[in-house]
Amino acid sequence: MSPPLSNENQAPAGAWDGIVARVSRPRFLIGASLFRICAGVAMVIQYLVNHAQRRYLFGPEGMWPWDTFAANASLLSVYGWHRSLVWFEVCYHLGLLVSLLWLWGWRTRITTPLTYVFFWSLHQRFPGIWDGGDNLIHLVLVYAMFADVGAWFSVDARRRAAGGVSAADTAWGRLRGMCHNAAILAFALQISLVYGVAGLYKVQGEVWQDGTAIYHAFRSGQFVWPGFSELLYQNAVVVTLLTHGTVAFQVAFPFLLFLNRYTRLVAVVLGLTFHLGIALFLGLITFSLFMASVDLALVDDDEYRAFGRWLLRMRSRWFPAGKQSPVPEAAQAFQEQPPETPLA
Repeated sequence: MSPPLSNENQAPAGAWDGIVARVSRPRFLIGASLFRICAGVAMVIQYLVNHAQRRYLFGPEGMWPWDTFAANASLLSVYGWHRSLVWFEVCYHLGLLVSLLWLWGWRTRITTPLTYVFFWSLHQRFPGIWDGGDNLIHLVLVYAMFADVGAWFSVDARRRAAGGVSAADTAWGRLRGMCHNAAILAFALQISLVYGVAGLYKVQGEVWQDGTAIYHAFRSGQFVWPGFSELLYQNAVVVTLLTHGTVAFQVAFPFLLFLNRYTRLVAVVLGLTFHLGIALFLGLITFSLFMASVDLALVDDDEYRAFGRWLLRMRSRWFPAGKQSPVPEAAQAFQEQPPETPLA
């Protein structure tokens, strides 16, 4: 029988246990679930928007013939496994179904890697027609395989709550919690790299230095909101502020994100506002949704709950008792606590 630990040995052991408990407690669960919903909506949009012309764009006899594609494609693309039209239709619609199940939050431990495989395969089938958001989501989906993206607003969450089973205090549960937190950290590092590199690259451009880059983007004719974009590019002050503001935001984002919780929230709000503007005025809907989905994952659970309480206060102020509010269920959902690190 081993002798009891001395006080000198108990102190380091207790400190180590505290560190393990801290890093294994899953955080940012609400944000990870909102990432799944936002990114899932963007994926379904891409599948549905291209559905009518899917054979022309991605089919074996489409713009990029299957023989040429298969000679250069990665084996990971399921569209390269067989050239038959039936196989193509099965892959396309199965990919859409998997994306819907992932969006719905059904068995996310299984549907997350499947979503990655089918979405990667679709983009590789014809890589020249996407808007740039695919570059980010391909990377982030790899990290999402290690995160619990179904803890909230999902079929998984309802199933876990009904079962009442938790593995939070087991070795497997602690390992999953660590993997989840590491995945969220990877989200943060990846989006910081995207923003930071984009900002530093823009700094070198003449049109960004003289404050006219936004004007050229609007006037290209490719990214416009007819009737509204003109209101922006016809105002020199607005164009200059937006151009320099974009560079400043992107360069500052990595520092704001990791400085403290308050600057992190500022960075997230600026990022969401930035991509809302891109979606509205440049028409890059799915790109903005993919970028915003990662931003949403960077808000802590307690911060989302505080936001939910604020929504409830606003509801009680603007919608007194007896009147229906448009947001009560969403706000109240933030006040509920799902089982931590539940069993899949």
